[in-house]
Parts: sequence; C-alpha cells; structure tokens
Amino acid sequence: MKMRFLPEIILISFLLLSGCKSEMFYPKKLRTDLLRNSDYVGLKGKIQEFTLNDEILSINKYEVPRIQTKTPLFNWVLDDKSKQSISFQIIVSSSIKLSNKNIGDLWDSGKVNSTNFSEIYGGKELKTEKVYYWKIRYWEKEELVSEFSQPKAFVIDKNYDTGKFSQETLLATDYQPSLIKKNGRNYFIDFGKAAFSKLKIRLTSSKNDSITIAIGEMKIKDYNHVDSIPGKNIRYYQTMLKLNKGTHWYEIKWPDNPKRARNRFMIEMPNYIGEVYPFRYVEIVNYGGNLIKGDIIRTDINYSFDENASSFISSDSILNQVWDLCKYSMKATSFCGYYVDGDRERIPYEADAFINQLSHYAVDSEYSIARGSMKHLLFNPTWPTEWTLYNILMAWYDYLYTGDDRFIAKYYDELKIKTLLDLADESGLISTLTGRQTEDFFERLHKNHWGKNNNLRDIVDWPQSQPPGGYDNLANYIGSEKEYPGENDGYVYQKYNAVVNALFFGCLKVMEKIAIDLDEVEDALLFKKYYERVKVQYLKTFQDPSSGLINDGQDTNHKSQHANMFALTFGLIPEQNIDQVVKYISSRGMSCSVYGSQILLEGLFENGGSNHAIKLMAAKTERSWYNMIRYGSTISMEAWDKRYKPNLDLNHAWGASPANIIVRKMMGVEPLDPGAQSIKIHPKIGNLSFAKLKTSLISGEVIVSCQQKQNEFTLEVEIPGGVKADIILPIYNDKQKVYKNGEVLDIKLEKNRLHLKEVLAGKHLIEIK
Repeated sequence: MKMRFLPEIILISFLLLSGCKSEMFYPKKLRTDLLRNSDYVGLKGKIQEFTLNDEILSINKYEVPRIQTKTPLFNWVLDDKSKQSISFQIIVSSSIKLSNKNIGDLWDSGKVNSTNFSEIYGGKELKTEKVYYWKIRYWEKEELVSEFSQPKAFVIDKNYDTGKFSQETLLATDYQPSLIKKNGRNYFIDFGKAAFSKLKIRLTSSKNDSITIAIGEMKIKDYNHVDSIPGKNIRYYQTMLKLNKGTHWYEIKWPDNPKRARNRFMIEMPNYIGEVYPFRYVEIVNYGGNLIKGDIIRTDINYSFDENASSFISSDSILNQVWDLCKYSMKATSFCGYYVDGDRERIPYEADAFINQLSHYAVDSEYSIARGSMKHLLFNPTWPTEWTLYNILMAWYDYLYTGDDRFIAKYYDELKIKTLLDLADESGLISTLTGRQTEDFFERLHKNHWGKNNNLRDIVDWPQSQPPGGYDNLANYIGSEKEYPGENDGYVYQKYNAVVNALFFGCLKVMEKIAIDLDEVEDALLFKKYYERVKVQYLKTFQDPSSGLINDGQDTNHKSQHANMFALTFGLIPEQNIDQVVKYISSRGMSCSVYGSQILLEGLFENGGSNHAIKLMAAKTERSWYNMIRYGSTISMEAWDKRYKPNLDLNHAWGASPANIIVRKMMGVEPLDPGAQSIKIHPKIGNLSFAKLKTSLISGEVIVSCQQKQNEFTLEVEIPGGVKADIILPIYNDKQKVYKNGEVLDIKLEKNRLHLKEVLAGKHLIEIK
C-alpha cells in the first residue's frame, strides 16, 4: 500500500532542532491486536490494490479484518538486529492526513520509558466501523530517536463486544499447474501439491458437448491417472461438465455431501469464499481442444501465511524434505480459519489444535488463528480426558509467544476447571472411573451438548486397537515395526492411568505459572501443593522400583512407550532414572501415533536423546514422515500409513510435529519469557554436520546456523533488535577454547556445555575448538 509520509527534509530539520542525529531507522512489522494485516482489503479472498479508508469501508462489499476490542494491543519490531530500545511513542490518528503530520488526535502516548515491544491503546474512545491509523517511533538512546513507522490502519467491529478475538480474513490465491500431460483426447494435470481449493478451467468447443473431469488427492502409481479408489477419506470426485459452443471459463461445483462426518461441530466455510475441496490432480477425459497452463486455475484458500518467516536446511536430505512437508501442512490446513482435524470431519480437537498451534508458531509468527481455535474449544470440548487438559497448554503457549495475557485473564476460571481437579481423589491422582463425573461436572466443562456421551474417556493414543472388522492377517495390520495392534503400544487401561496423570501433573505446573503472572497468589500456592502431591503419589503408584520405569496403571506391570514418554516429557522421572527411561522408550522405536510423536520427541530432546530423536524424524521406515512423502501425500497425514488407520485423511496437521520440534527442540529456539524479548537458543543437532534455521517470533526474526566437525562446533546467530538470548552449546572436552566474535572467552563451563547468558541483539559468531 502506498502512503504519503512527512517529507524527509522536515524530519531532518526536526531532528537537528532537537539535537538528535538521524540514522533513518524506524519500527517495522506493526500488528494491531496481534493481526499483521489489519489494513487488508479483499474481495472474495483476493487482495485489492487500494488502501483501506473510510470510503472503501462504507461500500460494504469488501472483506476487512475487524478488531474485536476498543482497546487493541499494538506490537512492533525494531528495524535492525543491532538496535536496542529504551523508550517509545505511539500516536493514533483519526485520518491519514493527521497521521502523515504525526498528529495523534485520539492518542499520543508521549515518550514512554519502556523496553517493551507492545502497548495497549490508552486514548479517547474509539468508534466502530471507522478507519483509524497508528504509528510508532522509539529511542535507542536519549539523543537518538527513530523515524515514525509507516501507519497501520485498523477498524473496530460493530459487534466488538460479543467475546470474539480479532482474526484475519481468508485469502484466495490463483495457481497454474506445474505439469500438463496430453494423451490423445485426455489431459492429466498436476499442481505439485495438494491444497483446499476451487477450480476453474477455460475450455473451447465447436458445439454443445460434454466432458468428464476427475479430481483427486492421489494418482495411480506409474500412471497419469487420478486414483478413483484411493481410500475412504482420501478425496476423489468425478463430474460431467456440459460445454457450450465457443470459449468459456467453467468453475467446478463441489459435491454437496462429500464423504465427511457432518455434525453440528463442523466449521463451515465463510460465504465470501464458499466450499473448497482438497486435491492435487485433475484429469480431463474426451476433450478435443488444446489446453495450456493458463487455461486451468486452482484457487487455493488459506489463512494469512508468510512464506519467508521460516526456513530450514541441514546435512540430512530426508530431514529437509520432512521440514518442507510439515511447514506446508501448516499453510494448507489453515483453509477455514480454525485448527481443524483435516477434511474427514473439519472439527477442532484439542490435541490436534495443540500440535497445530506449536508448529504454526514455529513456521510463521501468526497467532490469531490459534486464539480463535482456543476460544472455540473452551466451550465446545471433545470426549477424550487428556484433550481437556490441552486447553491449558494452548493458553500458556499463546501467552508465552505473544506476551498478551488477555486470554488467560479472561478465561482464567475456565482454565481452572479444565485442570480436571474435580476428578482428583484423596490420593491426588485423577480418574474417570471413580464416580466423579456428575451432571454438574459436565456443565462446568460445557459438555452437556454431548447428550448420553458426556463422559470423559481416557484415550492415550489413537487409534487404540485393530479397526472394527480388522484384517484376516493381523500381522499385516501390525507390520514389522511394532509389537501391538493400534497405536498405544499395548497400553493396559486401569482405574488410574499413568498417561492421563502425567499430563495432569504438567498442566498443574503450568497453571501455577499462569496464576503467578495474573497475581493469583493463593491459587499459585494451591497449584504447587497439588502437583507436588501428585508427583509423590504418581511415583508411588506407577514407578517400578526395580527398573525405574513407569507402569501403565496401578495394577499392571505392563510398561508402554506412552506411559514412560509422558512421564519423561512432563518432568516426573527422578534424575537417577532418566537414562534408563530414555533407553527404554528409544528401544520401542516409533510405537506411538503421529500425535504421540510430539510427546516422544520432546522428551527425547530434553533428556539426552537428541541423536535418536533426529533419527526418528529422518527415518525411512513405514512409521515415519518420509513414508507420508513416499505414499504420495504433500500434507502431513492422519496416521503413519493406511495400514494403521484405513479411514485416514491426507491433510491432518497433528501429523506435522517436526515443524515445531525442529525449531523448538533441535535448533532450540524458544521464548524464555512472555513476548519473546528473552529467548533461548540451545541447538542439539546430533550427528548432523550442519543445520541452519530461520524462524520468526513476535519480537523479530532469529537465525541460527550450526556446523560441527572433529569435535569443533561453530554457531552463527542473529538475534532480533531489543532481544536478549541465553545460548547453550556443547563442549566436547575441557581443553577446548571458546571464541565469541573472534575473541577468546574466559568462562566457566557447566556440565560439559557452554552457557552464555543475556547475549545482546545482533550477529554473533561463537566457535568452540
């Protein structure tokens, strides 16, 4: 968008009069209420080439993101990785003319002495359905002030008080096919990747005629034909298209009732977009005309996505392909503006949304789709016991990555209920089988809409056993890479279950953090008391004293991978037992589902098992992400293979955990405090010779590049302006020297590792040799 700004000569004169030196820098990447594109104007998902203003708004035919509060949160990023900020000034104007003159007639914060990158609006009351403009400048030193940023426009929704959170509108982007193959009167078209899309084709006919069009997610191996029997929930659609004489564009109408489990919880597509269908391939049969790439347009639908926000490459080509698969999955599955379980149901589920949230944050610094999904799930819960607890983890990561406490503050009481403390007995452990699931409990959880199926049921993993009907050859269903049918490693369900209570313990610890930050002191003490009691009882009930491993339940000696990996990841394994637990869960291979892999990989990376975790992510086995690629999917699948879940779909974001694991655990980039002005960089690249990552946080872009050879380790890092990083690196022997930007450091090593605290923004080279 083109805007007119205060002429440079006026700005320079102002700086000279005020005794300041101009370096022509200013804040970038402004967000309004977490939205990056509050000034977007669209029509049926297509961006319009004009600026948002009151006149455009009054036409009332365009899609414009609307802010759902009269006191929006403003965020910004410093323009340069070397910059620091000691103060800022925000102005909010009622017109672009006033904004260009740097006049904040609605709010002028004045010079605020703060290093924060965010501020809540504090000016005159804002009206609804009116375009406003905000901008900001900051001081790096008392005598060095930046220019004002470019203005960011925004509009307050007339229904701002309905309890929604600000969200962007869906985008529609046109693509031409990557391949067209002609065979006589037939055409085979490949778009390279699957997407949720619309389809239009320009066709020419000398008479009124008809052709057959087949559309699908899969092709027949080694043949240029769309697979017409790909599986129950793998999409295929065939239709007859009547052609009129001459040349015309034809838009394909999708089936009214696809093979989908439709119910009241399904997320509907907005009217300005209409229905979409997931496909990669198109086949046109019996067409006599010529077809070129410009004649066939697939319009992909997705939420706002910044392709340049992240990148990854390493010395392992398989791992690189897995990253690409998982990153693209975040974009492709955002098609309806919520985190849904894929096309099979299009319903938000808490565990799906949790993995989707973390992976989305890792590949793109976009937070509003997660927040909308969190709000939906609080009041539309699903049936598994563990899924209820994921509400708490999602709320915590929303706060940690955004620094915005409005969600946890508004729904604090709801989150307390989601701890499932109502199910705890005198031991401190929780169970769904002790008679504590009452009507009052269901009402508090907002589960009364489930009718007769209100009860929570422990899930552990999914699917749990051989599908109904099964296979004549059970060994074929299990395969050679695991011991038991289903995805829960033969888990023995008991009155008290180790998996459920490990997650319960972890969520109580998170609730203590939330209570502390919301100044709920008494609650924080209670949560601490609760989880300390749970830990004692947990080990007493589930840990085998002879091996240190975790049993599935109170009256079984069976030790599943799941019981041990959940206990490990959520911090329940005593330090002296960690090595044997890591060894045990590693020995089980990938005995969990794509969902369980999130917990498995986190536990391994955080407890000395990074080599094995990387091997799992880069494996070529059937139970691997590479198998999804080999199978022909370009979006992460619902299960490792159709063998393990015959009704799987090919567009399930919960199968994309490496997207967040590579960023958060392997490359080790995570916020240390809410808002990511303090971050951790702790790469654990195993036996890789090199790995390079770019990821984006709300505070700016982070680049981490690692190389290692012959017991030497080199880290190149770029830290965003105004951000401090704790950097942790491996030390191979006590004779090695540490160099930072070419100078030897005199530093004490900790447990065979280097820990540099509060490294300032900018580019740094650290060498251990």
